[in-house]
Amino acid sequence: PSLSVSQGDAAHTRGDVRLQTFSNMMKWPWSRPPPPPPPPEPPLPSWAMPVVAAGAICFLISAMLFYNSRRRKAPPSTPAKPMHRGVLIGSISSFLSVSAMAVTFPFYQTRRDALGCDALCQGGQTSLRSGLTLVGAALIGRASDRVGRIPMLWLGLAASLSSLGISKGMDTIEGMWYAIIPAALLNQNFACMKALFSDYIDEDGGSDADRAGAVGKLGMAVGLSFMAGPLLATLLVSSYQEALYLSAAVTILSGALLAMLPAPQPKKSPPVVGVTPPTNQSFQAAGAEGGNGIGAPKGSVIGRLMKSVLAFADMPVLKTRGAQMLVVMRLLMALAFHMFAPVWQVSIKERFNFAPADHAKFMGLIGLTYALSQGVVAKPLVRYFGKDPTNLLIICVLILGGSRPFALFTSSVFIVYALYIPMVISLGVMNTAITTAASGIADADQLGGFFGVLESVESSAGIIGPTIGGLLSKIPYEHAVLTAVCTAYALVLLIVALRFNRYVVQPALLKEGAAARETAKAKVN
Repeated sequence: PSLSVSQGDAAHTRGDVRLQTFSNMMKWPWSRPPPPPPPPEPPLPSWAMPVVAAGAICFLISAMLFYNSRRRKAPPSTPAKPMHRGVLIGSISSFLSVSAMAVTFPFYQTRRDALGCDALCQGGQTSLRSGLTLVGAALIGRASDRVGRIPMLWLGLAASLSSLGISKGMDTIEGMWYAIIPAALLNQNFACMKALFSDYIDEDGGSDADRAGAVGKLGMAVGLSFMAGPLLATLLVSSYQEALYLSAAVTILSGALLAMLPAPQPKKSPPVVGVTPPTNQSFQAAGAEGGNGIGAPKGSVIGRLMKSVLAFADMPVLKTRGAQMLVVMRLLMALAFHMFAPVWQVSIKERFNFAPADHAKFMGLIGLTYALSQGVVAKPLVRYFGKDPTNLLIICVLILGGSRPFALFTSSVFIVYALYIPMVISLGVMNTAITTAASGIADADQLGGFFGVLESVESSAGIIGPTIGGLLSKIPYEHAVLTAVCTAYALVLLIVALRFNRYVVQPALLKEGAAARETAKAKVN
């Protein structure tokens, strides 16, 4: 009997528990016990509020500048000119040429690993490529002013084919080293094509917006080619050797389009009234007197060679404050990019555990955004801000500098993507605006060399920038690299705000006005 009583009590207890559980489930929400409190969030660091305030101020100033530009009287609209045939052919040729180079990307690193190229070997190859590009950009750019743009494009095409031939014929580590030399030194087709497009726009009498649109189309073609090349490789080839054959075929196809490029027509200087043009006899007489003419040359062969070299390297545009300002701006921006890049890669790995697939998606978005910023966004913005792009450049610098702290410290990958889209657009628009400004202050016979100098400056920043960033990351201050990056953008902001209009915009306007007066005088005469 006692056992039956204890079993009945246990059953009654279990029934009470079930009834109590059921009644708790049926209670109204406000009668339920509150959930346990979440764990306290860590306190914000001392630098968080200043960073947020600085970024907010950057975006606020950008919005105010854009609104102030909208309030100004808009320039009278001009009918859009048809695209020059050379711009279209050159953009397609550049797309094919860079796609041919990008075809080997998916297999290049694997081939280096298979041949035993360690980290020291890969670093040495990167340094060799950057150093040769540093020299070749200035050399080939200046040669395009003297010899011609299209011959230098053919030279770059031949250099690419030579590198592919060396890679195919010498499938060794030494062959990879040798293959870097021709393409890195002689293939400067991007800078030469920019100068050629500027010649086409000058030939048509286009505006700064037309020049920005032409350069933007070239940038968009190159940006899209970095996406199309690897995709083409994954669809058509399965090994490094097959990728070399496909790259050579696409390179030859781009050369077929180079043969269709029209030669730019140089502008003829109007004759000056009252001045007799020089004749061959006057040149011979001058040579007989001075020793440097055609009739009776004097002086040693080495002396004449040195004079020829100095004349080849002489670019008066580099002596102007405007050109020096553009060089410094490009150097500071490139240093900021290359100092930030190593820290950024480590940061997204630690915060979001980025896998190779995530990196591919992120870089694909950046490439597409940058291509569209140059090909679609840049021309309307340059046209909107008119002859003086100072406010446009200030907005771009503020977005570039103000967004980086947020992107570096946020814990949301969505915010990273949302910040990088305006950053990449600002970078593309700013590069296009700088290229347009360089075309405005440099004469046609110095433009290729000037573009080459700007490319060389970027290559030098690519050599020393990661080293500076690595050294700054070793010092006790945690955010030394970010501080240096923001300081570089702050210097660019000061240069643009204080001196860009005076040293770049005003000389370009004076040059344009003088050219218009000479053209009008030539028509009258």
